[in-house]
Amino acid sequence: MADIVFQPTFVHKEFVDGPDGDRVRADEPNGFNARFGAIESDLRQLSTVVGQIDTALDRRGTGPAGHVLTLAPLLLWAEGDPLAWRITASGAATASGDDVFYGLMEVALPDNALLTSFRAMGQVDNNGEGLGISLSRVKIPGGTPEVLASVGGDTGPFDRSTDVDPTMAVTQTATYRYIIQAAFRSGGGTTVTLAAFQIAYTSS
Repeated sequence: MADIVFQPTFVHKEFVDGPDGDRVRADEPNGFNARFGAIESDLRQLSTVVGQIDTALDRRGTGPAGHVLTLAPLLLWAEGDPLAWRITASGAATASGDDVFYGLMEVALPDNALLTSFRAMGQVDNNGEGLGISLSRVKIPGGTPEVLASVGGDTGPFDRSTDVDPTMAVTQTATYRYIIQAAFRSGGGTTVTLAAFQIAYTSS
């Protein structure tokens, strides 16, 4: 976009009092008509510039806005499934012991938003295998979860991000529920801690 510039043209020339000073005149270069005409021209130009600024601001507000939704991993246990993740006082989710752990949580997303990426952060003590975290949608009133994005973690701190499947990236909250699932098969005293999930999206 070109620069928006206001360049005034009116320059005030002082009147002089006294016998040899200026006389009040309507015409001539220093007359009132010329002076007020220059001021009027500047005001018209200023009005045009204000309109250009307003249009530029409106255009900036019509594009899609980027958002990042950060979620504490408040994973719920489903009856009949493997062991539940334990939620700590800080809101993190942990799993440890020689067993299989599973949890899920609902995610409230705006309708008609474009999901762009899914991110999971946490810590794996010792050598952890079989950790899977996914963002999915489930058709209402019920159905098999469709995975939109999934990440895993291994030894030490992890911070994994992946793109959302573009074929299912636009949210349809009247048709689908959105959930995050986390599963881990522990062995050898491994402990996994999930710190946070993030979902990046754009909306109008």
